[in-house]
Amino acid sequence: MAKLPKGIDKMPSGKYKATASIGSGRTRKRKSKSFATITEAKQWMVEVNADMHSGTTYAGDDELITETYNEWVKVYVVGKVSPATELSYHFTGKIVAKYCGDMRIKDLSRKQCQELFNTIVASGYAKTTVQKFKVHLTKFCRNLVNEGVMKRNPMTDIDIRGAKHGKQADDKFMSITAYKCLLKELKQRPIHEMNVYGMVILTILCTGMRVSEAVDLRLDDIDREQATLRVDSSYSRVIHGSKAPKTANSYRTVPVPAFLINRLNQWRFRQNEVLMNKGISMQSDHLFLTETGSVPDASAMNFWVKKLQREVCGLAADETVTTHGLRHTYASYLLSREGGNQSITYVAAVLGDTQEMVQAVYAHLMPEEKASQADVVRDAIEAI
Repeated sequence: MAKLPKGIDKMPSGKYKATASIGSGRTRKRKSKSFATITEAKQWMVEVNADMHSGTTYAGDDELITETYNEWVKVYVVGKVSPATELSYHFTGKIVAKYCGDMRIKDLSRKQCQELFNTIVASGYAKTTVQKFKVHLTKFCRNLVNEGVMKRNPMTDIDIRGAKHGKQADDKFMSITAYKCLLKELKQRPIHEMNVYGMVILTILCTGMRVSEAVDLRLDDIDREQATLRVDSSYSRVIHGSKAPKTANSYRTVPVPAFLINRLNQWRFRQNEVLMNKGISMQSDHLFLTETGSVPDASAMNFWVKKLQREVCGLAADETVTTHGLRHTYASYLLSREGGNQSITYVAAVLGDTQEMVQAVYAHLMPEEKASQADVVRDAIEAI
C-alpha cells in the first residue's frame, strides 16, 4: 500500500481525512475535512495551508452558527442601532436557530445558504422580511470572513426570488366611499359609545398620522385656536415609552377639522371618568389610554379598525385594511380630485414624509378616481 502524504489519513469508511495546521502548542490551529479521493484531499490541504499562512486561520469554524450569530449581535449590534432595528436582528437570530440549530460555521457553504433561503421563502415570509434576513446574515458572514473564520462570504448572490410581496398598492387603502362612511360614523357616534380605539382611528382618518404617533399624542399637543395637532414624538413598543419621531420630516404640525378638536376635548373628560370609575389615577397626559391606563396596543388597534370596516362599511374580511392602511387612505384622498388635488409637497409635509416617498407610495388612484379619470379621457377623445 502506497504511503499517504503527510496530513492525510485513510478512515475506516474508506474516505481520506486531510488535516491542515499552523502554529504550535496552544496557539496551534487545525482544520480537517474528509474526501472521497486522495487527490481532492491533497488539493484542499494545499489551499487551506495557503489560506492559513495568509491570515485565514479558520479558528472558531467549529462553533454552532446560532451561538456565533447571537454573540455577533451582542458585540456589534446591541446599543449601536435603534431598539426596533435591534429587535429585527434578534428575530433573525430566532430564524437561524429554527433552521440552522445544529449547523456549524464550517458547514455554511453558499449551497447551504441558498437552501436555507429557499426554505425561508417557501415558509411564506413577506419579501421585505426575507430581505432583512438576507442583509443581517450577509453582514454576519462578512464579519466571519474579516475575522479569518471563513475564506469567503457564502451569502454572496443568494437568490430570494419567489418571496411573496405584501399587499399591492390597491389593497393598502380604502375606497373614497368606505373612507367617508367610516369617518362620518366616528364623527357622529355619541362620545359615551366611543372607546379609545375608535378615537385613535378617527384621529388617523383626519390626520394620516402613523399609529405610533397618534397613540403618543398628549393634551398639550392640541392647539385649539389654530386647530392643529403637534407631532414631536412616537410610542415605541420596544422601550415601552416615547421616542423621537421616525425621521426629521416627522416633526410637524397637522391641520385638523374643528369637530376633531371638539371630539378630543369630549374624549378627555370621558376618559378621565372611565379611569376614575376603575380606580386608576391619571398619571399620564396621554390623550389615548385604555381602561387599564395603558397606551393602546397596535394589534388591538388593527382588530378594531378591521371590525369597524366590516360593521360600519359592510366590507368583507379580505377587503379591510390595517390601521396603517388608514394613513395610505388619507394621503390618497388628499391627492384625489375629491380631496382637493392637494400638491405632493403639501401632502408630504402633512404626513411627515419626503416628496419622493409620497410619489412612490401614495400617488396612486383610488377606485372611484380611476373610473372618473377614465370618463374624462373618453369624453376628451369623443370630442375630437
